[in-house]
Amino acid sequence: MNQAWWCKYARDLRTFPGDAALAWRHERWRGIWNALAPRSFHRVFRTGRMVVFAQPLASAREIPPPEGVTLARLREQDWPALAKLVTQRDLERFRLLAGRGHVCVVAWRGPRPIGYAWVAARMEPEVSLCPVPLPADAAYLWDLYVVPAERSSGVGSALASARLRVARERGYREGWRMIAGSNRPSIRTLAKTAGDTRIVGEVRFVKLLSRLRSRFVPAAAGQPEAI
Repeated sequence: MNQAWWCKYARDLRTFPGDAALAWRHERWRGIWNALAPRSFHRVFRTGRMVVFAQPLASAREIPPPEGVTLARLREQDWPALAKLVTQRDLERFRLLAGRGHVCVVAWRGPRPIGYAWVAARMEPEVSLCPVPLPADAAYLWDLYVVPAERSSGVGSALASARLRVARERGYREGWRMIAGSNRPSIRTLAKTAGDTRIVGEVRFVKLLSRLRSRFVPAAAGQPEAI
């Protein structure tokens, strides 16, 4: 193993206790698993299949946030508050993403962040290890999260709508995203935020230690619309 790998492993060990405590407060055992898996099991082996959807931005629906919630792009002064929502491991990743020019929309209830969603102009390893053939006129949409206490209230749909608006304001025609076929909440949010959404294809991947095999399979010609 190279030095960079050992540095990442040491950082993961150092930050795990605090990240596990934060994850427990938000999501109990599921949060503990989400904090542990990327540091352990997913470093050794991971496999999956993701459906790739394309949403036309011209027909995107404007969904306002629920009462008492505001949405805003992540700013430099927001980092201390965001540390109460995301783990230290994710906070470091967020700083890297923001520094690379990607946009994060944050949902706030008063001074407290309760969710976020990301918009990328290009595919790169910091965004996804499984690249898709993103067209020049499409933005990539990923990593939408809402704390459990605020779910099913419209916050997720409002965040999804807001990032579609961000992509449209930046001159893009479509928004692409990958969703596991079993993730019904994300698929429902997809249906709420844009009409004429179509399936572009499917990504299949297998990761063993540092080796990743990923394949994009385009949707068959004549395949019906997804939503």
